[in-house]
Amino acid sequence: MSDESQPYIYADNAATTPLSPAALQAMMPYLTTEFGNPGGIHRIAKAAAQALEVARAKMAEHLGANAHELYFTSGGSESDNWVLHGAVERYRDRFGTTAPTCIITSVIEHHAILHACDALERDGVRIVLLPVDEMGHVRVDDLERALVDAREASHAAGIDAPGCALVSIMLANNEVGTIEDIPALAARAHTHGVPMHTDAVQAVGHIPVDVDALGVDALSLSAHKFHGPRGVGALYLRESFSIPPFIEGGAQERGMRAGTENVAGAIGMEAALAEALDGLDDRRTRVAQLRDRLVQHVLDTCPDVHYTGDPDSGRRLPSIASFAIRDVDGELLVVLFDRAGVAAATGSACSTGSTDPSHVAVALGIDDPAWARGTLRLSLADDVCDADIDALCERVPRCIKRARLMSGSCAV
Repeated sequence: MSDESQPYIYADNAATTPLSPAALQAMMPYLTTEFGNPGGIHRIAKAAAQALEVARAKMAEHLGANAHELYFTSGGSESDNWVLHGAVERYRDRFGTTAPTCIITSVIEHHAILHACDALERDGVRIVLLPVDEMGHVRVDDLERALVDAREASHAAGIDAPGCALVSIMLANNEVGTIEDIPALAARAHTHGVPMHTDAVQAVGHIPVDVDALGVDALSLSAHKFHGPRGVGALYLRESFSIPPFIEGGAQERGMRAGTENVAGAIGMEAALAEALDGLDDRRTRVAQLRDRLVQHVLDTCPDVHYTGDPDSGRRLPSIASFAIRDVDGELLVVLFDRAGVAAATGSACSTGSTDPSHVAVALGIDDPAWARGTLRLSLADDVCDADIDALCERVPRCIKRARLMSGSCAV
């Protein structure tokens, strides 16, 4: 039952975060008085253009990049699509349109990657989906085998080329929070002459992200995952990794992405990231400790609950607690959480009596429908406190118990 007297706890921060007051304050002039189009040549336009470039330089600095390597986009999905399609076009320009080529990615990627790969597959690109272990890690040896296979396929066609246009592996998984060993994967891709991209949408602002330390040639991010505005993100492209424009029509973003720039959004994104990085290490430690207290309580009080992802805090996003729960329908569970005053998420959905399990859960080996249809993700806020965890420790077991009693109507 709903209890309106209790404070509502937002535990779905991996989906989106509330806009930071600092970001809003930074944006306000560019939503009101400083409204110029940065493509013009008069003083109002020039002021907007200057502000945009200051935001670009600061964003690049936050990522360990150069300003000319950063392109503003509408968010992570656009950035992912741009780099995948662009990498294939780049490869075909170098080795010919008939050259066999593939994209190597993983089975647990965000659908922005997976669906873009589906489109590329229809265009003749071979898509290689690497498996993961039971904690969600991509293995370097699996990548090595895929890279060797790609080169051999190219040589079999009489073309001296890597056979792979891009390796794209996410930095941190959005469902279970597992952090991938991107430096090792990037190094292995580079030994085969293949560029490396990482979807860092879930990671930026939550763990340190430096493009040189990661060794990547491209990186995607989205502002609304770290208290920036929705509808703005960025794509980092290393200077040595050039791809064709994604949107034609104008000279914006140095001719790489047409369309009047979202000046307010870019400025808000930089302000939010600067705030997120201030005191990041201490905040990571505090949030992870509170998350671990919640996880332990759930495991101690709820039978047939499995903690998913890597349990090592050093290899997991600090804010994400994820579970597979036996004999529970995930969608029903989320509804019960909402009624109990908690915003949560599930990786499965119940529709007309059938359950479509999370592709991430299945990839982790949770393929028994009794478990796979009951995935739960609680993603904690940066300012989560002991009182919030106390409330979650009371509400989560209660909702799981109630969901078990009610899940028969949506059973497989």
